[in-house]
Amino acid sequence: MRTSATDTGGTLARTGTSPALAPLGIASAAAVALGAGTVLLMRRRKAADNA
Repeated sequence: MRTSATDTGGTLARTGTSPALAPLGIASAAAVALGAGTVLLMRRRKAADNA
């Protein structure tokens, strides 16, 4: 049996990530770290006020 490829003239869909993903990821990680730091700071202040 003989088969041959046919040219459809189309292109494949783009896959992968956007170039903006890295800066968005870094900004998100920074926001989470800032929030966690704020929570820890507030807990320490509250503990110091109650001591």
